[in-house]
Amino acid sequence: MITAGEIFAGVFGAWRLARRDPTGLIWFDASPRGFWHSFWGPALIVPGFLVLQALDGTFEDDLLRPLAVELIAFVIGCVAFPLVMTHISEGLERSHRYLRYIVAYNWSQVIQMAVILPVGLLIHLAPGPGMALLNLAMTIVVLVYQAYVAHQALDVKPSAAGLLVLLDLSLGALIQMIANRLLGA
Repeated sequence: MITAGEIFAGVFGAWRLARRDPTGLIWFDASPRGFWHSFWGPALIVPGFLVLQALDGTFEDDLLRPLAVELIAFVIGCVAFPLVMTHISEGLERSHRYLRYIVAYNWSQVIQMAVILPVGLLIHLAPGPGMALLNLAMTIVVLVYQAYVAHQALDVKPSAAGLLVLLDLSLGALIQMIANRLLGA
């Protein structure tokens, strides 16, 4: 079982990376145990994810089926990218940094949700023309953060880190598209 100290270290390391401080990496446990415990990062954001899905109208007509589909899609999304990265990290000759990257990637999701959720709530509660710009700005900030995490944790060029973010976005979009089809959306 993960300890509160491990959660603190993971989130703190991710927060340091969000502040563009590469020493945030020292807070991550890049051992196999730390790798598995880092999946608590995505688990911690499930409530925020469900709130955002509710704001998008996912649960308007029914609760049980959409909830099951979205949670399954969420779990698939949490494991799909790390699985793909096992092969990509080898191709990039960075397999020795794979565990560190996935640990940083997983814990960074907590920081991303800390940005996305308040903005999503604000956009829902106060819609207006300025909100589209706020949404765009928030999206850019999150994507740059994801690229920075990849750049630092894998020790790859920024261009390679950007391509990894695009891959992650593509996988996420594919998984969400399948979930939407299952829901008839």
